[in-house]
Amino acid sequence: MSKNKKHKPKVQSEKAMSKPVNTNGQVTLSFNATDTLFFRESRPMESMGELQSVFPPPVRTLAGAIRTLIGEHLNVDWREFDANHPSVADIGFGDDLGKLHFQGAWLAWETDGKRERLYPAPLLLMQKDQSFYRLTLESKGIWCDLDKQVRLPKLPDNDDAKGSKPLENTWLTSDGLSAVLSGGKPDPKHIKKASDLFERESRVGIARDNSTRTVEKGLLYQTQHIRPHQGLSVELDTAGLPETMPAKSIIRLGGEGRTASIETKQTSNHLPKAPDANGNTQGLLLYLLTPLNMPQAAHLGFSREERDNQTIWTGTLNGIELELHGAVTGKALREGGWDMAKHQPRAVTSLIPAGSVFFCKAKNGDTQAAIKALHNTQIGELSAYGYGHLAAGLWLKD
Repeated sequence: MSKNKKHKPKVQSEKAMSKPVNTNGQVTLSFNATDTLFFRESRPMESMGELQSVFPPPVRTLAGAIRTLIGEHLNVDWREFDANHPSVADIGFGDDLGKLHFQGAWLAWETDGKRERLYPAPLLLMQKDQSFYRLTLESKGIWCDLDKQVRLPKLPDNDDAKGSKPLENTWLTSDGLSAVLSGGKPDPKHIKKASDLFERESRVGIARDNSTRTVEKGLLYQTQHIRPHQGLSVELDTAGLPETMPAKSIIRLGGEGRTASIETKQTSNHLPKAPDANGNTQGLLLYLLTPLNMPQAAHLGFSREERDNQTIWTGTLNGIELELHGAVTGKALREGGWDMAKHQPRAVTSLIPAGSVFFCKAKNGDTQAAIKALHNTQIGELSAYGYGHLAAGLWLKD
């Protein structure tokens, strides 16, 4: 933490970059840490206790690093950069991304020469020892803070499920996610815990005054850094890059000016295909693969209705009329950051976290059409950043 901090990330010079590559259409940008990384939680540096590191990193942080890299590539003089600058068409200004569009951020794991993308474990999955259980909805609603006669999640009527716990800080391989989307359960080999992917390291520092290059007495702070294991990278699917972007670069990423490499790769179709509805299907499940930025996100912005002594919510997503019967959502994700355009801290907002699940029914009864229309789409605000990425699965009969 320092006074007179300059918010001008530096990137490697053009000479140190590799030759340009063709970036027409969507490509995948792969971020690899050169040491540790630090993505500060929303609490300020002067708050009490150790400051945790958010991981995977907020997509705004990755987007900011990419926009800075593009600006350096286009020889932007940041002192002259404003809403009327010619490069705004390429990198946008403020929340406007210009030509850019992102999907992610994703974790990717490489082992034995095989690289696969990982997805946050749906929060309806519970684990006890090596067994997995799926939450479903109560048949009858109860009075709660959401409204009256609301159907809440419950464990299956099975004594073995008692004592099971949510899969927090856990990711699934593509095969594991495919099994869950089809109404099943993942195999233990399709599970990746945080401890399998990265380590958390505590660091102690002291504030300094850049103008005098001296420390500020008594201003100690403690932060938690992330050290990815060999083979772990962060990926961001990106469209709208300049045609002559370099294939590889070194950038500053996150807090404390930590460095990372960034490499441009061809995008492959990682997300599993949507499952087919069958006679045992009563509706569809919408899984959040990335955090959702939407007012009243717990209700998806839908309108409340009372039907058959139950409270449901009705509305439209991507042209599909839906009924929302219940949800499993995690703790709100608090996200802030630095607003480069306004040169001030960004207002902290609450997001519905990745892994949250919504139990829905198609209003016209055509579950398969709803799944096909909503799978691998985005909802909510700031979707160009990658927020609100959906996967659609089967809600089977109890």
